[in-house]
Amino acid sequence: MRESMGVFIENQGNASAVKALESINGLRPVPLRLFIEGPHHAGKSALVRGWAEDAAKNGAGDSVFACSGADIAIALQFEADDSFFEKLGSTPVLIIDDLEPLLRTEKGDQLLSLMLHERDRQGLHTVITSQIPLTECTLEESRETLDSFEVVTIEPLDEEGKRAFARKAEAEYGSETHPELSDDAVACIIELANGRFADIENAVRYLVTDEDCTSRETLDASAIKELLHR
Repeated sequence: MRESMGVFIENQGNASAVKALESINGLRPVPLRLFIEGPHHAGKSALVRGWAEDAAKNGAGDSVFACSGADIAIALQFEADDSFFEKLGSTPVLIIDDLEPLLRTEKGDQLLSLMLHERDRQGLHTVITSQIPLTECTLEESRETLDSFEVVTIEPLDEEGKRAFARKAEAEYGSETHPELSDDAVACIIELANGRFADIENAVRYLVTDEDCTSRETLDASAIKELLHR
């Protein structure tokens, strides 16, 4: 689905992260320095990239630079153009999604420290996500600065959240004539996908767009098993 806060599923497990990130939209007295930690598939990337996409749509795209730790690691390894590193140090809002690849790179921690100090000097917003808790990250030069960040944890969506995600995918890809997915059909999709969001999305997209499926008015659990096990 398109990256947007409109399709992000909010719940108790991510409410603190959402509130902290959206505080950038208001008049904060101090810059946001936010470290979002949580396990794989908890929704960290969906949150920060959805927020960045909405900012771009609202005309603030030049004020936000969203990249991954891997992007920075590759730029460092292959000596990317200076303009890339200038964005890291000067864009009003910097989002680094998935910090670990940068920390595994030679001089990654050193670059992170220099970048964070420069951003602090200018009073800029910095948001970082990580699967590894901040207390367990292997840090040397950047440790002191990162320890001053606000840390929030995102928890994976529960079953209700997964059902809501499936319904948003249905609304995203379906049309007025697409077959209705019954509640037991949605539960079956989630079970067959083992709760993996990419697989849930792909299954729903197939079920509401493929000709073999759209000829039916309603899809129940038995139909889901038949169609997805072909």
